[in-house]
Amino acid sequence: MALSSSIFALGFKSPLRCLCQSFYNSRNRWRDRARRQREMNEQMREKLCKLQQDNQALESEIARRRLQDKTRTETIRPLPQWSNLPSHKFSAEIIALCCQLSLLIGFRAVPKVLECIFKAFALPLRVPSRDIIRNWNCRNGVAILQQVERADDWVWMIDHSVQLGKMFVLVVLGIRSSEVPQGRALRRKDMTPLAVLPTDSRNKEEVGHQLTQLAEQIGTPVAILSDGACELHEGAQQLKTKGFTGVHLDDIKHKVSNLLKKVLGGDERFKAFSANLGKTKALIQQTELEHLLPPRKKEKCRFMNVDRIIDWATMVEHQLTLAAGVNSNEAERLIVKLGWLTEFTDDLQVWRECRQVIGVMLRYANEQGVFTGATELLRIELSKCATESKLAQFLVHEMISCYQSNEDQLVVLSQPGIRLPCSTEVLESAFGGFKALQRHHGQGTFTSLLACFAALFDECDSKKIRERFPLVSNLDLKSWLKDSGLTNSTQSRRTKAYAQVPVNSTSVTAFSTA
Repeated sequence: MALSSSIFALGFKSPLRCLCQSFYNSRNRWRDRARRQREMNEQMREKLCKLQQDNQALESEIARRRLQDKTRTETIRPLPQWSNLPSHKFSAEIIALCCQLSLLIGFRAVPKVLECIFKAFALPLRVPSRDIIRNWNCRNGVAILQQVERADDWVWMIDHSVQLGKMFVLVVLGIRSSEVPQGRALRRKDMTPLAVLPTDSRNKEEVGHQLTQLAEQIGTPVAILSDGACELHEGAQQLKTKGFTGVHLDDIKHKVSNLLKKVLGGDERFKAFSANLGKTKALIQQTELEHLLPPRKKEKCRFMNVDRIIDWATMVEHQLTLAAGVNSNEAERLIVKLGWLTEFTDDLQVWRECRQVIGVMLRYANEQGVFTGATELLRIELSKCATESKLAQFLVHEMISCYQSNEDQLVVLSQPGIRLPCSTEVLESAFGGFKALQRHHGQGTFTSLLACFAALFDECDSKKIRERFPLVSNLDLKSWLKDSGLTNSTQSRRTKAYAQVPVNSTSVTAFSTA
């Protein structure tokens, strides 16, 4: 053994004791490394086992979802192959969809929207043109007017619409007295368009003639609701020859508007306030204070814009209060430009009281209508408002008087518990909706688009289209437009005037060649 160790040591320069110590330490290091490797291998085995379990769980989930997808695919019905309407290249479903979309986004946008949808979902459907969509809406509107049922309990809501030119349109909406809602305002779907009557005159004789003809067709109403226009009131009196023994109610909102015009139109303080509003717009519209611009005034029925003006003034008052304690250039400019409002602090308090009582009055009229005992309930509601100023107290007295005059007429009907609408808000809303639809098509005049007006009150679907279109053909539509005088409208005469200009005219070709 000693000989072997001696021979082994001849190959090293270090002493044998040093070699033994070195080999001993090396053995320990390799043993520790092997132990760590075994521990790492064990951890990797555990991790692999866990991953295998997760993989099995995922495979089970995939198999389950594939089974669900297969079941869903088997239960979902494929896109129906809608059949076209007779003499049409489109189905009733597509026509109804186009009629609904056009009332929301206009005729020009509908084909583009449908094209995007059809491409996104790979639907093999044709896209109709805007002219076809407009024609569909016109036919649908005329068909609605021709489907009015005759009844003896109609409540009429009448008003004139006026645009450019000499043409006027008398619109008559109807609702059965037994269907007047309680506790909510009238909606368009509650109303039935009874007549859309264009005419070149709106005097009492013409109104009386139109209403008389309508009464012969659908029956005499139990009540008529209109604004304070004398031609409507006097024209409705001619219905007495057709057995009209009902009541003619006044629209509360128009009464309030006239009352505001009476009390504020001649008020010097309100005139000074309005003058400062106009100056303020010019002062701040191109500055950092543009977010404080006063609301735009309404050209028509401008006294019903008072609530927005008062809200604006209240907001600016608060901003001035905050700016008073701030030392900055913006706060200083705010006080300089809008500080004039502090001169109207007392007036604004009075106008806020008036705004509150008017809001209560209009909300009550829209939601409750008029019935026996309605005025007393209104008086209770108005008593909850702060009415310290004489102007607010005067408004309360006058509005209660207006409501009482409507309620007193119900005695004539001899129908206990009857409830009637006393606000034409839904009709005014329809006029606004029609002008929005007309904005990019009629250029401010009545055109053939008027045939679509009745469709604003309709929730169109494929079933209604199948029922209506066989009743109103394109010839029927042209006949309705001709009888209404819309084939010689302002827009059509303007188009003819431009068409008469020679093609080689310098005024026509100058810009086209640029």
